[in-house]
Order: sequence, then C-alpha cells, then structure tokens
Amino acid sequence: MPRIIAILSDLGTRDYFVGAMKGTILAVNPKAEIVDITHEIPKQDIRSAAFVLANAAETFPPGSIFVAVVDPGVGTERRCLLLRTLNGLSFIAPDNGILTLVTEQFGVEEIREVKNRKLMRPCISATFHGRDVMAPVAAHLSLGLKPEEVGPKIGKIRRLKTPKPELKGDELRGEILYIDDFGNLVTNINAELVERFAKLGETLDVKIGGKRIIAEFARTFGEIPPHQPLCYIGSARLLELSENMGDLADELGVSIGEPVTLKKLKEPEDY
Repeated sequence: MPRIIAILSDLGTRDYFVGAMKGTILAVNPKAEIVDITHEIPKQDIRSAAFVLANAAETFPPGSIFVAVVDPGVGTERRCLLLRTLNGLSFIAPDNGILTLVTEQFGVEEIREVKNRKLMRPCISATFHGRDVMAPVAAHLSLGLKPEEVGPKIGKIRRLKTPKPELKGDELRGEILYIDDFGNLVTNINAELVERFAKLGETLDVKIGGKRIIAEFARTFGEIPPHQPLCYIGSARLLELSENMGDLADELGVSIGEPVTLKKLKEPEDY
C-alpha cells in the first residue's frame, strides 16, 4: 500500500503550482495517496506554517510523508531537509525553521540534507523547489527509497525562536503564536499553565499588544453570548482568545508575535 504524501504550502490554489507538485509526485508514483493539509498559509509566514504542520501531522499514521513548501529563501544557499521523527513520520522541507515544532513535538530520529540529484527533476527552477526537488523526493520515498539514498546525515537545523510563556506573580504572559481563519488568536500558553492560573467561569483582564479586552475563561464558544470575548483551551491544547460569532483578530488589529498578558479581574469597575 503506498504511503501518504501530505502537502502544506503558502502557494494558494489560483495558480498551477500545487497541481504541478501533485503531477510530479504522480509521475514517479501513480498510486501515491496525496493529501492537502492547506495551501493558504500566509505568504512567507514560517511561524504559522510550523504551527499548522505540527498540529496536522500528529493525526497522521506512521509512514506518512510531509512536504512543507513555505520557502522565502528558495534558490539561495539554504538547505533542503529530510527529517524523520521518532514516531515514524518523514518531513521534506527547507531549512528555515519550519520544522521547529515538529522536532519539539515528535522528537528526531535522523536528519539528512537532500542532495541526490538523481531523485530530482532534470531541470531545477531557482524559484520552485517544491515541484523540482521536494515533490519528487517525497514520491521516491513513498515507493520505499531508503533515507540514506537522499543525502548525508546532518546534526543541526535552523530553529525558530520560541519564547516560553510564564506565570509571574498574578500575571500569565505569552504571545500570539497563530491566527486562524475565524480570527481566533492562538497563544503559546499551554493548557497546564492556564489551569494553574484560572478556573472556568472566571473573568480575565487581557492585554494583547496595546489593546485590552475583558474575557471569560470558558470551555467553548456557546457558553458565551454572541459577540462577547472569551478565553478557552483550543484543540491544540493552547490558550486561545476569541469573540463568539466574531473575528477578534480583525477587530483588534493584532498580529502574530504580539505579547499577551492575562490577569484576573477582581472588581467590575476595573474595566
């Protein structure tokens, strides 16, 4: 049974790019099972891509192969990687930090630099390694190619700076890690830290960058009236900030990387 090849990119679906990558895969392995994770990563947004890739990958079976094409350094000296995790997944991606959360979440079995020219398309564009390098290598791996045939082992890869959240005094501090299509703000504050800080039903004073909201810590959206803000533990087990039936990111005009500070609201007149 052919292994799954899952693709993530910022290429969108308007142009021929994603179709060309799939065609390249099928030319090598016509029976490949290709899955689209998303092609709507914000352009050149490596941090968002790292978040989406890790959270999608955890649901796939061992043996799955991932091609991650968010590659603002395409055609430069940046390396192309094959990374295999301890839980049996394989990732092909540029060495630009996109695999940071994958390594933290799943552990690393080995990392290789993609160097074997015979596995690539005959003519390699300086601007489309997703089609000419990554896709054909993934296809060969899906047919049983041994990882050592891809290229030499390497020890270190580029990693994104991932600041740690902290509970300091009466404040819980973190930052916006990702913004989803609903305008929900996903923070880097994990569920365990949140549960040490607040209980369900408590009202929190939240500062996001230079903006301030008052939000109830709830289990899910329907517990809060429409168009009211809330905090909750999302599906990635991270604290999220939202407006029920609204777009909080758009209303506040905030972006990824902005600091988030939470305090318990003691008195109604605090607002």
